[in-house]
Amino acid sequence: MNKEMNIGHKIIHISRQIDRIIGKRVAQYGVTNIQAKIIGFLYCESSKRNIFQKDIEERFDIRRSSVTSVLNLMESNGIIQRVSVEEDGRLKKIMLLEKGREIQSAVYQQIVKVEDYMTEALTPGERELLFELLDKISEKISEED
Repeated sequence: MNKEMNIGHKIIHISRQIDRIIGKRVAQYGVTNIQAKIIGFLYCESSKRNIFQKDIEERFDIRRSSVTSVLNLMESNGIIQRVSVEEDGRLKKIMLLEKGREIQSAVYQQIVKVEDYMTEALTPGERELLFELLDKISEKISEED
């Protein structure tokens, strides 16, 4: 199969392009791409349940040592706080602080701008079709996973 027809290669390439663009935009808020993703995850999920380091490791498929380093930096920068859980003092839930919520709001606006920019060349029908096709591919891949 030639490079032009390799769907997986194209999806990975586009994903990396998006990561680079978003990485540049979130840097102005003093966070890295992965920190921005963790902030978004905490913002969306922590109202539903307690979030622990293990949840972040699993959600982003990152080694424990890497997550520890990222969380340590985020904590020292006043973005998150680790708080002991009453039931088990060894467990520390991760809470988003006010600074983290402010960053989340700004980063979200940047993501919306990138999404709008990426899809401005598509008609609404093409955009809908793109989502349908990507969902179809994702479902098929999930069968292998």
